[in-house]
Amino acid sequence: MTHSAPLDDLAVNARRVHEAVTLVRGRAQSAGGHVTTEVDATGRITALTITDTALAGGAAALAAIVTETHRAACTEAEGAAQALRGELAADPRVAQVIAGTRTTARAAPRHHPGPEEDDDAYYATRSILRSI
Repeated sequence: MTHSAPLDDLAVNARRVHEAVTLVRGRAQSAGGHVTTEVDATGRITALTITDTALAGGAAALAAIVTETHRAACTEAEGAAQALRGELAADPRVAQVIAGTRTTARAAPRHHPGPEEDDDAYYATRSILRSI
């Protein structure tokens, strides 16, 4: 057994968890089944299906449905990824490192803007085009 052998198994486990997290997908479907969103563990959309019926409701309604299905898919993917990462965190060596890096400050929750939020005010004052 080499000196690095105790860490070799941890590296293998970390690599396995990382690879598994990259395969995580969260999926959500709207109540009427007209919008389906799939995201990866980071919340990036990997698939989006919108039926013609969903288009008939107008842009604002479609935006709200897409936003809601995206939010639900993100919640599912984040939970699955966290469960996988929890396997790694259960290793006493990793748990010790995590415990040593804990702070009293809480991480800011991810913000998934809702359809009621209007970005125009932001871009009216912070757009790169406004500064040229």
